[in-house]
Amino acid sequence: MISVCLPIYNFDVTELVQELVSQADEFNINIEVLAFDDASLSYYKRKNSQVAVNSNVHYLEFDHNLGRSKIRNRLADFAQGNWLLFLDCDMIPELPNFLNNYNSVIDQANVICGGISYGPKPLKSELHLRWKYGMVRESKSSIRRQLKPYASFFSGNFMIRKDVFNSIRFNERVLGYGHENTLFALDLKKHKVSVLHIQNPCLHLGIEPCCDYLIKTEQGIVNLVKLFHLVSPGQQKILRQNISLLKYYTVFRKLGLRHPMRWFFSFVNPMLRKLLCGSKPSIVLFDLYKLGIISQLYSKVNLP
Repeated sequence: MISVCLPIYNFDVTELVQELVSQADEFNINIEVLAFDDASLSYYKRKNSQVAVNSNVHYLEFDHNLGRSKIRNRLADFAQGNWLLFLDCDMIPELPNFLNNYNSVIDQANVICGGISYGPKPLKSELHLRWKYGMVRESKSSIRRQLKPYASFFSGNFMIRKDVFNSIRFNERVLGYGHENTLFALDLKKHKVSVLHIQNPCLHLGIEPCCDYLIKTEQGIVNLVKLFHLVSPGQQKILRQNISLLKYYTVFRKLGLRHPMRWFFSFVNPMLRKLLCGSKPSIVLFDLYKLGIISQLYSKVNLP
C-alpha cells in the first residue's frame, strides 16, 4: 500500500484529495491518504475536514504548529503503507495517471522523485517573481534532475520506502521555513540511498505574492545558515558545492567583499525590492538580493 502524506497549512486540499482518490480507483492502486492540518486558519480547517468522508482518507488537526519537518515525521509515524508519497498541500498532479506512474517504477529505487511544474505566467505582477523563479530554477526535466539526483531532490513530490524514511527522517532541529529538504537530501547521499527521477510533475498552485515570497526567502536563508552549523565539515563542503548562494558567498568572502556587500545591500535594498516586485523581475537581481541577506547575517551568525 502507498500512504499519501499531505501536510496542510492554510491551503484547500479538497481538489487534491479527490484527484488522488479518483486515480487510485481508476488504476486499482491501494492507497491511504493522510491529511494532517498543521494549525491552519479555521476557514481551511472547516474546508479540509470534508475530505474525511472518504474511508481511505484520515484527517487530523493539530492545535499548534509543528513545522515543516515535524509534521512530515508525524505523517510517517501514522502511515500504514510500505511506501510514503509526500506531496505539498499546494500541489496538484499534472498527469491523469500520476499515481500509476509512481506505482509502475516502485521497485526501481528507494526514493522516486516526480518533479514540479508551473502554469502560464500569472496576470498579477506581484506573482511574477515567484513564478519566474520556479520556471527558471525549479521546473526541470527528469533527465536534468537525474544528472544530480541528490541536489535535485524536492520534498514536495516524492515517494520513499517507509523503512528507508525511518532510517533518516526530516531533521526536527530545522525550524521555520526552508532547507529541511536540503538536509534530508544530504542524508540520502550520506547513506547512499538510490534515487530515481521520473517525469511525473505536480503543478505548483501556491504562488506567493512578491512581498510574502521575499519574507520566506529571508527565512530560508536564516535556516540555511543554521543548517550549515548542524552538519559535519564534509557536508559543509557538499553544501558549498551544490548551493549557489553559499558558493558565491564564499567567493565574496575570500575576496574581502563581505563588508562592502553588506554596506551596499543596506543602501540599495529598497530599490532591489521594488524592482523584484515589478512586472519584469530579474533572477540575477534576486540572486544579488539573497547575497545581501546572507552577508548581513554574517554579522549575527558566524558562518565560516
